[in-house]
Amino acid sequence: MSVRNAYCCVNGGNCQANVANPCLRPSWYQKFIKPLVYFIITSLLAMSVSHLCDKYSASSSFKIIKSDLGNLRRHLNTLSMEVKNVLETRDNLQSKLKEVGFAIPKISEAILKLRDEVTEGKKGIGIHTENMLKAFSPESVRKIIQSELQTYDADKTGMTDYALETLGGSILSIRDTKTYAMGSPVWTLFGIPICIPHNTPRAVIQIGVLPGECWAFKGSSGTVVIQLLGPVYISGVSLEHISPSISPTGETTTAPKEFSVWGLECLEDTNGFLFGEFTYDNTGFSIQYFEVQNKAKKAYEIVEVKIHSNNGNRDYTCVYRIRVHGTLRQ
Repeated sequence: MSVRNAYCCVNGGNCQANVANPCLRPSWYQKFIKPLVYFIITSLLAMSVSHLCDKYSASSSFKIIKSDLGNLRRHLNTLSMEVKNVLETRDNLQSKLKEVGFAIPKISEAILKLRDEVTEGKKGIGIHTENMLKAFSPESVRKIIQSELQTYDADKTGMTDYALETLGGSILSIRDTKTYAMGSPVWTLFGIPICIPHNTPRAVIQIGVLPGECWAFKGSSGTVVIQLLGPVYISGVSLEHISPSISPTGETTTAPKEFSVWGLECLEDTNGFLFGEFTYDNTGFSIQYFEVQNKAKKAYEIVEVKIHSNNGNRDYTCVYRIRVHGTLRQ
């Protein structure tokens, strides 16, 4: 027994004989095995992850999600173009209004000068000519322009719309008309559609008339039944569609063409009162007023609008806004 071991035995084994010798070094195979094990484990993990990725990318769910993302990207691009067109149209309108504002004083000045010249040159002008000159005075022209601007601000018609949703109107039915959804569902969850991009029939009694803010239905004929604010002696209706100048495609073939308006006693009424049959001209003004052809002696609270044809689109028809005018029964 060495002197160091004897010392450890005497002290009850409490010694630091077990401390590793700093001069000892691992053998060559220990240096080789440890990195090899790490390499094998890392390779197996990498192969597993690669296999899972390949398996997931080949699955139908991944393809559906990828397709949905592509559709979403296309819809966002279309929306961006539409917003850009609307902004450009707004800027053009503001520019034209400024031009009109600059031209009004010049026109008024020219009219005033012309009136003075005529008055000085012909003292004996007739009453008709004098009245005509008064009608074209700067003040009269200013009042005419202000009246037209007030009419435009008053829902573009200057008449009460008893079908307006915010005023109390509502949609009762669309009969057997099928709402048209353009494209595939934008948002899905594991292949199940959770949001389909289309507007409801309520769009026709709401104030939004920007591109896409319409109710689209399949084909060229459809029906919508509207509950008015109350019993109304109906005098006319207005139908509105977007102008070709703000249409993304530059055309309005989806606009309704031939349509009829009926007054109903109730939703199940099959013998309604025909107010008239009308034709919307998509080459004319975006909002068009139609006076009833047949005046009813009673007030109606339910109105049915039947679209019989559109302006050429075979797939679907878009209805932007329907207004119902008249006098509310007291």
